Amino acid sequence: MAAHKAPVVLITGASSGIGAGLASRFHARGHHVIAAARRPDRLAELAGAHPGLQTLELDVSDPQAVKAAMADLESTHGRLDTVINNAGIQRLLDFRADRLPSAQEISEEININLTALITVTAAALPLLYAAPRARLINVSSGLGIVPLTAAPIYSATKAAVRSFTVSLRHQLAGSTVRVIDLVPPVVTTELHRDQPAAPPEAMGLDDFLDAAMGGLDSDKTEIYVGLTRVLRLGARIAPNRFLGIVNRGTEAPTGAH
Repeated sequence: MAAHKAPVVLITGASSGIGAGLASRFHARGHHVIAAARRPDRLAELAGAHPGLQTLELDVSDPQAVKAAMADLESTHGRLDTVINNAGIQRLLDFRADRLPSAQEISEEININLTALITVTAAALPLLYAAPRARLINVSSGLGIVPLTAAPIYSATKAAVRSFTVSLRHQLAGSTVRVIDLVPPVVTTELHRDQPAAPPEAMGLDDFLDAAMGGLDSDKTEIYVGLTRVLRLGARIAPNRFLGIVNRGTEAPTGAH
């Protein structure tokens, strides 16, 4: 086992967007980053741009693959100081359409966004406990606060991620593992690749990463970035109004991480 003096960070969904951005930021700080994703070509590009960054081809929706990956990480590193559950997909699904969403479309989105996050969490906890002080960071979404009705499964899974994170934080209170909810607004990433253009209100990726890293440095357990701070308040005091704002002009709708 080759133990690292630098903090060891595992990031899922790290082949592009927020995941790749967080991998580059932690790597720049001297952390030993393990970037996990399903796309080996993108992982190779990331590793090429950041020498020393470790990659891991992993389908988080496969529980056996997750179990095997954690066993390998235990044998090679012995611990994880930070796990960032970032993997996710978003589909625009219309339950009014002639062709209703298929069972496969529905289950795949739920599995990757929610079930896999819980599976990775359970598998990673022993490695997090092996560190003197560790963090589990779940990337949820502003759409888990106020849903985008054109992305109903995505919005529902992100609301569930937020609920799971609260429960897990309560259960692990007093342990060496801090549980953090990182809540992005709409961010300019490939999550919007099925749309003609990124939403006009989208936050630039670098701006998001600056704010996210600042929030993590502050040691907060809930990090609301950009417009999610407004959504958090608005959902409480004027839920219908903010539902309308989020979904304004979205017959061909927008998304958020």
